[in-house]
Amino acid sequence: MHIGLLTDTFARETRFGLSRYSHEIHGSLSAAGVRTTPMSAVSAYGDEEPDWLRATGFRRLPIDRKLLAGTWSLVPWPPIERWAPDVDLVHALDTDYPLATNKPWVITFHDLGVLTHPAWFGKARPWLLKRCVAAAVDRAATIICVSQATADEFLGITGGRGAERVRVIHEGVGEEFFVPATAADIAALPATVTDTPFFLFTGSISPRKNLLRVLEAFAEVADRIPHRLVMTGAPGWDASPEMAAVSQGPLRDRIVNLGYVSDAALKALYGRASAFVYPSLYEGFGLPVLEAMAAGCPVITSNQAPLTEVAGDAALLVDPTNVRDIAQAMLSAATDEAQMKALRAAGVDQARRFSWAECGRRTREVYAEILGA
Repeated sequence: MHIGLLTDTFARETRFGLSRYSHEIHGSLSAAGVRTTPMSAVSAYGDEEPDWLRATGFRRLPIDRKLLAGTWSLVPWPPIERWAPDVDLVHALDTDYPLATNKPWVITFHDLGVLTHPAWFGKARPWLLKRCVAAAVDRAATIICVSQATADEFLGITGGRGAERVRVIHEGVGEEFFVPATAADIAALPATVTDTPFFLFTGSISPRKNLLRVLEAFAEVADRIPHRLVMTGAPGWDASPEMAAVSQGPLRDRIVNLGYVSDAALKALYGRASAFVYPSLYEGFGLPVLEAMAAGCPVITSNQAPLTEVAGDAALLVDPTNVRDIAQAMLSAATDEAQMKALRAAGVDQARRFSWAECGRRTREVYAEILGA
């Protein structure tokens, strides 16, 4: 079995979100002895590819990504196997445009927010995703959705077409998040996050991540607790209001913005935070919730799918549009140690239900079913 992996995120310098998914799928296939060829028209490295990338068998497609996506959205040519003629099947891991191939085709949809909630995806191109969904219904052998919520979105958009080929395969959480942070990783954290308790907010900063309401909720309880609010992640699209509120707001001296941090630093932050605050307005899955739980951090998250699908009963669930609801959960996290101890234990158990090994195993089963292997 030789699997071609089409991915726009594999050749990145950092691994989170879609990039993490592409690497975990590739790693699980390689560990199971499945031959793979990652392919992309996108690379952060240009012609100076690092050794780790070359070792994967990565192939840079000799076409600009925008041109490739636009062409494949109009005509199914040239087929991707022109650059990998001996693949048996192609899996589009993280792309939002159709794939041209004469081989069996699998596609993963992480979310369809560009179509269902366009206001939160201002720089996206809905027509591309519409073409991608239509092509998947017409031609994909299997359509993988990372949550039941995403599957429901897909079927809602297609009017139920393709339902017999939809498979829900959850993402997983890396085993490394279950291992406590080392003393060195904790010592490497800045003093601003080690000398006082704090709440943690992570992820790219954009309107759907709901940071403005988190800041309002923090302001409601700040005079009753000693906590800081620590943020990690880079600004996404249209993050100006959020960044202005962080840098110019009345609590700016109690907000620490660390930007992008390594997995080791993130795990150390999870381990020390009073709670991970993630009342997102929209997600396709919600991987940070699992990572926080695995690291033993109590979680505050939205009472909406798929975050309820991921968190189960092991988190404080809040109405993400209700600032007072978020504030009350933050106050509980800061003051109710018995409840937080219970949530830490329940969170670890919940995170254990989601593994990349299981995600990889079920994905391989999809390939075997298609190929008759």
